[in-house]
Amino acid sequence: MVYRISTADESAAARRASVELAPPPLASRVSVPRHAFGLDPLRATTARADLRPPVNFFSFAAPAREQGSPQPAGSGHNLINVFGSGVLAASGDGLLLIGTFRNRASAASIFQHQVPSPAPFEVLDQAYARSSCCDPMRLARFVCNPVTGELARLPDFDGAEDAFTAPTGLLTQANGGHGGPPRRYAAAQLSVVNKGRRFRLRRLSSETGEWYELLLPSPLPAGRLMHMNHEVLDFGGRLWWVDVSWGAINVDPFSDRPELCPVELPADVMIPDQQGEAEMRQLLQRRRMGVSDGRLRFVEVAKDEPFRIKSFTLDEESGRWMLEHQVSWRTLCREAKASPLIAAIDPLSADLLYLTVSVPVGKGFCASVDMRWKRQVESVELGRGVNPSKCISSFVLPCVLPSFLGSSPIPGKMNTEQNKTLADFLVRSDIP
Repeated sequence: MVYRISTADESAAARRASVELAPPPLASRVSVPRHAFGLDPLRATTARADLRPPVNFFSFAAPAREQGSPQPAGSGHNLINVFGSGVLAASGDGLLLIGTFRNRASAASIFQHQVPSPAPFEVLDQAYARSSCCDPMRLARFVCNPVTGELARLPDFDGAEDAFTAPTGLLTQANGGHGGPPRRYAAAQLSVVNKGRRFRLRRLSSETGEWYELLLPSPLPAGRLMHMNHEVLDFGGRLWWVDVSWGAINVDPFSDRPELCPVELPADVMIPDQQGEAEMRQLLQRRRMGVSDGRLRFVEVAKDEPFRIKSFTLDEESGRWMLEHQVSWRTLCREAKASPLIAAIDPLSADLLYLTVSVPVGKGFCASVDMRWKRQVESVELGRGVNPSKCISSFVLPCVLPSFLGSSPIPGKMNTEQNKTLADFLVRSDIP
């Protein structure tokens, strides 16, 4: 599993991404080299005399005070440069889609409870960053091989206002379509337009290196809007966008004539009424869809005692969801006083589920549970800097690293970052 909020590599010489591996239920951590954030110069947005110039984003040394050191918090006049990154999605064979952002924000809002930083400030709470920033986000997306650290930057969107928030997925295909190193990949983004009557599909193939845009009719029931705050899944040669109150829609991004196909949730868990954004954020903490052992699965944790956990598997022939496991959290944890939150569905074992549990004094634990044998397997403290509330979707992303990734370059026409002086690091194959 990969922690979805990545961090900047402190080494100025780093040219590749790196991964600090950890066995589940702990999350592995991705670090992105600093050059991935300084891609384009920030334009000047004001000439007012009462605003100091922003910190030079390309310099990570502390500048002289008169050249942009923030005023004390509460002045409300100083702007500072902020940056951050996150793992947006994972393909079925382990390639990651990483997004980086940079912007300017008010020092007073960012540093409410600490001394302002004179250097570019790394923001781990990306939702908070959007609310505090004063300019349109400067975005970049990369395909990353987490084993070799290779990065391939995707082209930018032209004038796409929703490019930062619209969910984006990554799909790979191997030679012959069955296993082996990826031969090509497609990135695709889906957003709602025309009040839900249509979807805008943006897609890019590694073979062309260009984004193409297409408007498609909505396959949802009339009047139903889709909340896509769940990560995009790679399953069955298609990308899946998930609404945990209703179901999912999927598409083949490689197709010459792509068509959105709907799959509803099981009847007894589907919510017929339209849900608001606040309700969806709460619902997402207790519902997940994922791929495990080659099949699509859906898990729900009830918010009321005895906190029953249900696991469903999609039967591909009939298109129906089949109840596979059912157990109460009380059975797994007798001292439980609240419903756990779903962290992830194990990508290799259909019986394993990862749950997060909050305890007093701000600590949190991640527990792996065996749904078949109705027992806890392991429980570990989440560790320093891991905060589930800082992610819009789940704070971890299931990911499998096949052995062939160690010798597989990222396919396609996009420019890759080469570094022949940095030794590739080795990992054990097939580590989730």
